[in-house]
Amino acid sequence: MARIPDDAIAEIRSRVDIVQIVGQHVQLRRSGANHKGLCPFHEEKTPSFNVNSERQFYHCFGCNESGDVFSFLMKVEGRRFDEVVEELAARVGVEIQPLDQDQARQAQKRRSEREQGLRLNARVAKFYREILLSERGREAREYLAQRGISDRISEAFLLGFAPDSGLLVQKLRQADVDLVFAERLGLIAQRRGRSFDRFWGRLIFPLLGARGEVLGFGGRILRGDGPKYINTPETPLYRKGEALYGLHLAATAIRQRQQVILVEGNIDVLQLHEHGFDNAVAPMGTALTESQVRLCCRFSNKIIGVFDGDDAGRAAAQRAAQTMLAGGAEPRFASLPDGTDPDSLLCRHGAPFFAEIIDKSLPAVDYLLADYLKEMEDTVPGRARVLERIAPLVGRLDSAVARDLYVDKLSMSLAIDRSVVSRAVKDGQGGPVAVDVRQIEDSELAPYKARLDRYELEPLLIMVEHPRLAPWAEEMDVNSLLTNDELRATYSAAFEMQRETGEVDSAKLLQKTPTAIRSLIAAALMSRRYAADGDPARALEDCLAGLRRRVVEQEFQRVRRAMEQAQQRQDQTSLGQLRTRLTELIDERRRIGVPR
Repeated sequence: MARIPDDAIAEIRSRVDIVQIVGQHVQLRRSGANHKGLCPFHEEKTPSFNVNSERQFYHCFGCNESGDVFSFLMKVEGRRFDEVVEELAARVGVEIQPLDQDQARQAQKRRSEREQGLRLNARVAKFYREILLSERGREAREYLAQRGISDRISEAFLLGFAPDSGLLVQKLRQADVDLVFAERLGLIAQRRGRSFDRFWGRLIFPLLGARGEVLGFGGRILRGDGPKYINTPETPLYRKGEALYGLHLAATAIRQRQQVILVEGNIDVLQLHEHGFDNAVAPMGTALTESQVRLCCRFSNKIIGVFDGDDAGRAAAQRAAQTMLAGGAEPRFASLPDGTDPDSLLCRHGAPFFAEIIDKSLPAVDYLLADYLKEMEDTVPGRARVLERIAPLVGRLDSAVARDLYVDKLSMSLAIDRSVVSRAVKDGQGGPVAVDVRQIEDSELAPYKARLDRYELEPLLIMVEHPRLAPWAEEMDVNSLLTNDELRATYSAAFEMQRETGEVDSAKLLQKTPTAIRSLIAAALMSRRYAADGDPARALEDCLAGLRRRVVEQEFQRVRRAMEQAQQRQDQTSLGQLRTRLTELIDERRRIGVPR
């Protein structure tokens, strides 16, 4: 097997969302800063398998299995490392250059096909764009102007127009493009042995990836019969339910505002960006999926759903709420006036009015409860139906306090006994209540605590978040301040890793950590106590000073006990030596600030 360069592996790991990959094999639920589910590597009834998206590793507190996205796929699918790496590289667009000639040829073929597909999609997007700006595109341009979409937004989103003349097949043939390959990309289709354009007579919405690459297309019919919207089918470049329309332009604004505005349609996205709401995205003609929610959460887990103000929009919001909670988001929903959508509302009333609606958005449970109460039949069966619909959503909430408060609210709103509501919420959880890392440390890790002083972990956590400080910690001989041999081995592994790569990778560190303390190290790493801004060097200095004070104090107490024993034995020689040592320790205690 050819060796795959370390930098390629690191690049793949940085681009892959481990929660999304693991979530294809394990049903995960948000649990504080992590995701939790039943371990795929051993039988269990209570979930103890945790995935940390920030540090890109998994750990099971039941069987001590740890690793990264590569080791997970190798174990759960029984594949070789190189197979997993190549598959993930293709998924996230990372080029790898294996040394084996056969592998190189195969990888080059795959890269070549993907690159050819992206180049062809880009050419087709440019072709449709040129038609939109030409005389042929007058109808589409007039439609955009009528909808209030400016040339600026049209250019930013690379909007185009596909005429109804079958022009694309003709152009592809003239360019000597393989029509079978174009069909694989969803650009054309075959019927009765004849090739024809998939998109014709439609306004074209290219779907762009995170780096601006054209993955596929959507098309809106302008006149005549046919589906209102059609989209590229599943292709080697485009997977339904794994992309969001507008994300390539919205990502920066989402990060800055820490908020996603999720709407239903492409035109809604254009209109929102037109009016300054450039953190808006849409699910590209499909029902919202957990993959799309997790994609949003890579930028912000605060998602505001703005769905059409009709029965279909309310039904979509009800489905989306469950998907958002399952995907780890903190969803809110904005209520639109009956019969309106974001597009029409912005055109009629402008951005300030829409901003007020966003500001008045409600948490998902409150929004849906208000909606359900409006249509509720005031009978026992009617109230029971509302409780059955809302209880699973309350059960999915991370916060135990929020769950208790919603139980009270539901009990009062529905006139149902609190114990009945509480039981319905618990039944709707589909598993145990999610716990945060501190709860993990207090329950699952109790057997380890007696063996390891958790305060000795602090310098390690600082080094993981700020590896540039590792050489200084090593120079200060932090290992001499530790009381646990297994923890010393973990520190040594971290120092070695930093010397070799300049980083301290959490997944690799866990694999090098002795089994006896691995779960405690995993829980500590998940806490990310030192990830926030601040002065990590000062924090590390304070940690080391505290550990050193503890060592000096322990030695001070040991010498005093030894002196008492020497006096009882009347051992003057030992007593003199111990007095000298005690004086040194008193000076040391004064120097490092040990309280008297």
